[in-house]
Amino acid sequence: MERSMIIRPCDVEATSTEPDAEVIEIGAYDIRDGHLYTTGYHTFVKPAAPIPPASSAVHHLTDADVADAPAWNVAWRKLVELDPEYEGEELIFAAHFAQYERQFFDPLVKARWIDTWKCALRQWPELDGHKLQELRYSLRLLDHPKAMPALAMPPHRALPDAYLCGFLVIELLKHQPIEILIQWSEEPAVFSKFDFGKFSGKPLSAADDGFLTWMLDKDFSDDWKWNIRREIERRITAKRKEALDLMLPAIAGAASVTDLENWYHGSGPYLAKHAILIGSPEYDTLIQACAARKKALIEGGQPQFGATS
Repeated sequence: MERSMIIRPCDVEATSTEPDAEVIEIGAYDIRDGHLYTTGYHTFVKPAAPIPPASSAVHHLTDADVADAPAWNVAWRKLVELDPEYEGEELIFAAHFAQYERQFFDPLVKARWIDTWKCALRQWPELDGHKLQELRYSLRLLDHPKAMPALAMPPHRALPDAYLCGFLVIELLKHQPIEILIQWSEEPAVFSKFDFGKFSGKPLSAADDGFLTWMLDKDFSDDWKWNIRREIERRITAKRKEALDLMLPAIAGAASVTDLENWYHGSGPYLAKHAILIGSPEYDTLIQACAARKKALIEGGQPQFGATS
């Protein structure tokens, strides 16, 4: 019997975005059988250090808000609370840019996650932006007949953002099964266009090779570097295909085994230029084409390799 599951969209607010940040608020909702329940899970968390003004400017939480809140070693359990009637069901978490939440919860909770940011990048690559609040409007998430827009306010607070994330999960599930969303979430984020610099808004294919190489040497995220390597490999593969498309007809049109032999021995620099190396699939294709043409020429009475007239 398949185990039933609860998807729990969640969000945290913290003292900063730095590695030593402390959580100051946790918010979550539950999705069961495609329905987002309006009873949320919420707690403030008292950090060990004061909340910096720069962080308060984002979420508007101050030391006074968290003065009587539990410490992190108690508060984190709010995220894994389950009603007794749902005990035994798998709890799958969801968050927008889940890497942020997971840095706090992975050491404490073993669970599968849906990263709605990564999933949105793949499902709707054509959108101008994939931040949670951007998706709220581009996908009209709160036009859902059961949405309560007031619960999504104010933005940049844990419970409202978790609520909005919940409707993003519901929208994603209209297009993909949950296992695909989880798989996408475990893989690097896939970028279809630049969101910075001189190529901002343009596809990765618009950048020159030098710019891509420059990016690999700079302090870009692992996701960006994965995408850049992927684009470089795409270009190499395209060049290999272009080279094959030129060489295979030339092999098939060789008039004699001697012509075939001369082509083979003179093709090294061209093959190297297009990264067609010994052992690669493209190289094997060329060798097979040469062997087939040689066989046809010999059977037709042409001289073999190295033969003299």
